[in-house]
Amino acid sequence: MLFANIQGQQKCKQLLIQMVHEHRVPHAQLFLGSHGSGGLFLALALAQYIACTNKQLNDSCGVCSSCVKHTKFVHPDLHFVFPVAANQSVKTKPISKNFLPDWRSILAESPYFSLFDWVKYIGIENKQGIISVEESAHIVKDLSFKPYESDTKIMLIWMPEKMNTQAANKILKIIEEPPHKTLFLLVAESEENILATVLSRTQLFKVPRYPDAEVVQYLVGRGLANEKAQMIATIAEGDINEALKLAEYTQDATQNSLCFVQWMRLCFNALQVKDIDKLVQWSDTMAKSGRENQKSFLLFATNVMRDALLKNYGLSGLMKMNISGQNFTIEKFAPFVHAENCMSIIEELNMAQLHIERNANSKIVFLDTSFKIARLLHKKLKQAIA
Repeated sequence: MLFANIQGQQKCKQLLIQMVHEHRVPHAQLFLGSHGSGGLFLALALAQYIACTNKQLNDSCGVCSSCVKHTKFVHPDLHFVFPVAANQSVKTKPISKNFLPDWRSILAESPYFSLFDWVKYIGIENKQGIISVEESAHIVKDLSFKPYESDTKIMLIWMPEKMNTQAANKILKIIEEPPHKTLFLLVAESEENILATVLSRTQLFKVPRYPDAEVVQYLVGRGLANEKAQMIATIAEGDINEALKLAEYTQDATQNSLCFVQWMRLCFNALQVKDIDKLVQWSDTMAKSGRENQKSFLLFATNVMRDALLKNYGLSGLMKMNISGQNFTIEKFAPFVHAENCMSIIEELNMAQLHIERNANSKIVFLDTSFKIARLLHKKLKQAIA
């Protein structure tokens, strides 16, 4: 992985390259950034730059034997650890080595993938991927050998949040005092979910979210129309992985706007028994639109709710969406979204998206979410009448 192939993150790239030039790469470095921010990209590029036998001033050469092997993720001195679980092929005591062909395949497709993408890729979406104590034993064993081709062995651990206590305790000593010429590169998304004993033994390297402008530039570079790219960037909130999915499946902004207006009107009328059948029909229509379109619509709705709250409190300058039509304006809608119900509404929308990702019955998900949002929106009406 070349630094030049990574979208944006110029400051991060420069800092990592400078570390290598000044010979001060820490023996255990934690790349911390939200999903879709490119932390895994940066760790892979750093590993290749360290191993490159013909380093350029600002990047690996890309053509030496070491670079060629790193590009294919097959270098013998680059070791990978990631969350796994038993599946149809690996039934007992699964470890990362059992899944290396799948790992290399998904990396070749796009290192922006999420944990859910990974567990689905290896057929364990109904299980909890973990880094087990058996994995830790293999880490200790692999790092006990001398480097095979390079001067340095590198252990890249993706999602250390999934490392259980027993596994962490087994490698604490080797992380704190690794063998000579050995580096640990950890790539995580949540600092709070990493065991404190592991966290305290690493040097933190924060990877920021992508600004909307860079997401737009990335999508336009892949052939997407500028208007659609801007809409997707607003919804994705700096997550390149989510932006790529939205670019492939999402409906246009006009369709999402029309769907949202219809939904909110049905929710307002849901307390009248005679109108419930219309909400059922709307849920049935949404269930036929496809999972990715459903997720993009829920993200769109979440952003509209956020904008309604901002509008309600006079913070129009921070608004991202521009939704209107069918006699609907954000000014009319905003008073019904306030501090007492906004977080509950967004929580319901996020939960609906999670259920859709987990392959729940989408018709039931949308109908259930609609009734919950209807109650939350009518809460404001009742307060206004009182």
